[in-house]
Amino acid sequence: MVTKCVCSDVLFSDMKKTADKFGLKSINELKEYIEVGENCQFCHPYIELMLKTGETEFEPVIE
Repeated sequence: MVTKCVCSDVLFSDMKKTADKFGLKSINELKEYIEVGENCQFCHPYIELMLKTGETEFEPVIE
């Protein structure tokens, strides 16, 4: 399962708490509060899904 931004070592569940607290709807808004998705950006599709669905654990989309 994919549960975090590996580069920044931040769990999607922690990102979701921040997004919910401040009403954030995009990766760019989230980046104003937490340093995520800056390097490899493999987490971007997962963060977008988290913001859309509220899920915080995902099946890998790439092997």
